[in-house]
Amino acid sequence: MWINRNVKRIFIFIILSLTSINVSAAIYVVHDIEESSARSLAFQLSKLLPANTQLIPVRRSLFIQNASFLKSEDVTVAIGSESFRQVCSSVSEGAVMAIFIGKEEYLKARSQCGLPNSAVFSGAPLDKRLALLEAIWFDRKPLAVLYSDNLLIDVQNMQEQAAQHGFEFQFIKTEVDRLSVLKSVNFVLDGSAVVFSLVDTELYKNGIAQDILKLLFHKQRVMIGPSFAFVRAGSLFAIYSDTDTKLDILANHISMWQTKGVLLDAVYPDKLRVSFNPYLIKSHGVVLPSPSYLKDKYGLCSETGC
Repeated sequence: MWINRNVKRIFIFIILSLTSINVSAAIYVVHDIEESSARSLAFQLSKLLPANTQLIPVRRSLFIQNASFLKSEDVTVAIGSESFRQVCSSVSEGAVMAIFIGKEEYLKARSQCGLPNSAVFSGAPLDKRLALLEAIWFDRKPLAVLYSDNLLIDVQNMQEQAAQHGFEFQFIKTEVDRLSVLKSVNFVLDGSAVVFSLVDTELYKNGIAQDILKLLFHKQRVMIGPSFAFVRAGSLFAIYSDTDTKLDILANHISMWQTKGVLLDAVYPDKLRVSFNPYLIKSHGVVLPSPSYLKDKYGLCSETGC
């Protein structure tokens, strides 16, 4: 408790200092993760920005309590979808840029965001994921897409992209409690051999992702994951970007906003990696493209080629 009170005092002191003297705009890194991880991210980002940049990592609850101190030229970096939603609903000044957020999470939250905003997406573009899946997976049963109310899904657009690669999506909206999610998974498995996952923080938190992957393993079904962590836990493959790549793009977005007043569009990183689960690749008889082919054809960096 003593530590928390002093952290709050220090944060308020910093804000008051920045508002009382003529300094460059501040950048607040708003998070709800371990303090050491937040400091590490802030330090990495600071190395990509001018030396005089005021970069302040702060826990989300504390930031929201003191949001009235923000100035119009300040930038808030929201770590994760929930931080982005809460910043958008609580702050009326400055710009907000989200990172470690899925495209569909961002689109849902930004519809209620009154601030200038942008994002660097986690995961990978839908077309790139479908193109690789088309090359290695020949079962054309519908691809099951589970999603929560925290995502904005463009069903028509996704179906059109799937059709270009010979696939069809089966969409199932679910509540995010464990029982509801597992019931939904069981429901779709009769007509699908693949769960095609999107970045959905609320759906996959609290160990639910691991429960789904265990169920799929026993049913001899597979998941196409949104991140490397899913591959380690049991998904067939995932296309993703690393933290350094995301931070490079975020730093460029911040610089363009602060120096030119230009808000760049929310984007996926163009430097993407792909990882495969060797056990599942072997058990399902999947023949993988060579690392050079993955790079030339899909622009993907394999684990062995990075």
